[in-house]
Amino acid sequence: MKTMRVNFEMFAGSGFRRFCLAFGAFVLLSLVFHWASLHFGFKRYLLSAEMFLAMTLFAVGLRWLGLTLFLVTACLEMTLGAITMFRLIDIGQVGDIGEYLLEARGSYLMLLLVLVAAAATGFWIAASNLKQLRGRWLLLLPLVLILAQWQLSFAKATFFSPPFAERGELFFGSSALFVHKVLEENRRRHVHLGADAEDAEYLPIADPSAASFIWGNQPTSPRILFIVAESWGVSKNPAVIRQQIAALTSSEHVQNLSLGSIDAVGTTAAGELRELCGRIPTRLNFRQMTAEAVGECMPAKLAKQGYRTVALHGAFGAMYRRTLWYPVIGFDDLVFREDLPFTGTQCHSFPGYCDRDLLGVVRQKLNQDKVFLYWLTLNSHIPYDRRDVANYREELCRAVFGATFNEQLCRYQNLHVQFFEHLAKLAEDEAMRGVEVVVVGDHPPIFNDSASRVRFEQEQVPMLHFTLQ
Repeated sequence: MKTMRVNFEMFAGSGFRRFCLAFGAFVLLSLVFHWASLHFGFKRYLLSAEMFLAMTLFAVGLRWLGLTLFLVTACLEMTLGAITMFRLIDIGQVGDIGEYLLEARGSYLMLLLVLVAAAATGFWIAASNLKQLRGRWLLLLPLVLILAQWQLSFAKATFFSPPFAERGELFFGSSALFVHKVLEENRRRHVHLGADAEDAEYLPIADPSAASFIWGNQPTSPRILFIVAESWGVSKNPAVIRQQIAALTSSEHVQNLSLGSIDAVGTTAAGELRELCGRIPTRLNFRQMTAEAVGECMPAKLAKQGYRTVALHGAFGAMYRRTLWYPVIGFDDLVFREDLPFTGTQCHSFPGYCDRDLLGVVRQKLNQDKVFLYWLTLNSHIPYDRRDVANYREELCRAVFGATFNEQLCRYQNLHVQFFEHLAKLAEDEAMRGVEVVVVGDHPPIFNDSASRVRFEQEQVPMLHFTLQ
């Protein structure tokens, strides 16, 4: 018994014990970032190569360098989330998103501080235990992790292209590589540049927008409600969209309703410029936008004809610098979160007011003789928060998706059904008679899992056109 106790004590104090503690802390540290990715709906490697390198540098005595790399890696993780969720095409655009963070919900900021503190604690524990190990352990662990990732990636050849891998195949790799590859994919999907257009900031759209498809040069109705619906996508199952707009199709106040689809790629802002200006931006440099560069947009044309041009969005105007470029393209009345003096339902998905609480503002702004009201919706964007649905119904999802479906997909469906039901209620208002309405998606929806993604066309969005009577 005495010999066994001595052997156990020798084992407990060995490098293997330190190795297990360090690796366990590394995994727990990684799970902090992984939880954030699951909640906000973006993919990442479970274990970050940069984070392991930061711990190793700290362990061998290069503490300041290790701590610096830890902070850089944490920023890379947040950048990965931002460029995935907002489909950014340039790393510099993350700065704009970072400024918007200051306007976020207090609970989100507190959660961010808790996550950073938990990550820092995990880093300290892991690095402190690595410090006690000999060189062979420091070399063995990354080699094993790389081999494991190679094996997971081998079948689909995604070792160097992580955005195309499934979440379960993303075990260990470089966060910087992931960011770089997502930016590349966003650029590819955002705009197809010819060799003669590399320096152009705004190019004419190659395919018709909803606005040009419906109206040609410009609309003629005296009162227009033009809605860009966040993440409204074209399902490969027509029953999905039929269910979403059922409240409109059954309304006696909706006349001449037509449903179609158009080609669409890129960010929300790209979808806005597609519809309002007939342009596709090659980069999102909104601080520098000029009327000469983007051309004469639909709001500017209508303003010359005596229309009151109004832009409405439930988020803060700092997002995508909309307070700067909306006036450039012709809007003379801007209504953002900071301009709304009421205590509506604060969204859980994004800081701002939920779309269902803006109907009164829509009604008020349309109560003019000649008005073009542009409404960019907000809370149907990933992460599709269930708390933003006033009446959540799983039966809606079973009816169109079958017995098995992802919870995120069901939240997405409920949010769009809710929006069109509230739009149908707006149609019942007698003051809305004669208003011409267009609804079009900005970009296809984003989902975490491939089973949900394959249900939707990846480069198309729906468009809806009708008149209220």
